Amino acid sequence: MGVRRFSGRRGVCTAAATACATAGLGLLAVAFLPSQQPPPAPPSSARAHVQLPAATPGRGAPVLPASEPVRITAKRIGLAAPVEAVGTAKDGSVALPADPDRAGWHTGSVTPGERGNAVLAAHLDSTSGPAAFYGLGALRAGDRITVEREDGRDAHFTVTALHVYAKSSLPSETVYGPTPHPQLTLLTCADWDEAAKEYRANLVITAHPAR
Repeated sequence: MGVRRFSGRRGVCTAAATACATAGLGLLAVAFLPSQQPPPAPPSSARAHVQLPAATPGRGAPVLPASEPVRITAKRIGLAAPVEAVGTAKDGSVALPADPDRAGWHTGSVTPGERGNAVLAAHLDSTSGPAAFYGLGALRAGDRITVEREDGRDAHFTVTALHVYAKSSLPSETVYGPTPHPQLTLLTCADWDEAAKEYRANLVITAHPAR
């Protein structure tokens, strides 16, 4: 199956990092040079931050044993990216893959499909164009995400919420905190500031086991 890629910031230099905060982890990013075409925009409702009822696992969805993720796909937006494990850098930040076409699974979280909150983060763009999570803003509630795992048991999720948070107000405990049921959390950058030449916000997507 072909992968649809989005045209984006050719020649843009993006340095994305996740920084530790007292309450948890915050995702920051800096980029330079203007974009010829911006990435897909999240829905306006993503900025409202309406409190949603607590999600529960999809009926019949199994709670999987630990197994590292190897690939993430979302057919509707053409997302198909390898996943590698990322830890914590010497400066206390969460490392991201050197290859912008790869997503990083934070080893401080559970593996996708386990009971708990599995966290994946990736670059939005790079010096060569769109990166792994460039199209993430085009996802909508109800869209399907699949994470392939080393043990061959795929973890299937349905998008349940999209939120855009200013870098200074990312609710780390909510985004990175543990959950009683399987959950998938995806993070990337949002809101390019042309004057400051940086991203002002983070896009956070939450998904739960597909029914």
